[in-house]
Amino acid sequence: MERNLIFVYNANTDSISVLVDYAHKVFKPSTYKCELCTLTHHNLGERSAWKKFKRSAKVGMEFMYIRGFEAKFNHRYEYPVILEKTADGFVQLMDKKTLQKIETVDALILQLQKNVR
Repeated sequence: MERNLIFVYNANTDSISVLVDYAHKVFKPSTYKCELCTLTHHNLGERSAWKKFKRSAKVGMEFMYIRGFEAKFNHRYEYPVILEKTADGFVQLMDKKTLQKIETVDALILQLQKNVR
């Protein structure tokens, strides 16, 4: 079975949530609630290192937001979270507290590479 990672951002895709999140990131980044998004994206989109990592990764990856994840899988976590989908359910690779300690996208990529070998 191919390894599949699910990245669940601590965000939603409705218009109001998107605007509020963008305002937090631009005007007061310290109040932004999604450490995963902060690591993988800047104000204009995905970070180039993250794009490169996604293209070269040897694992399947799915990127989701809270409502979509919970509706599809009927599971709840403290978000953001990075999971590995297994035949038995999910294995939590990185939780919110772990992601809070990671300071750069390069450090995130390094940690993921260690976890998915």
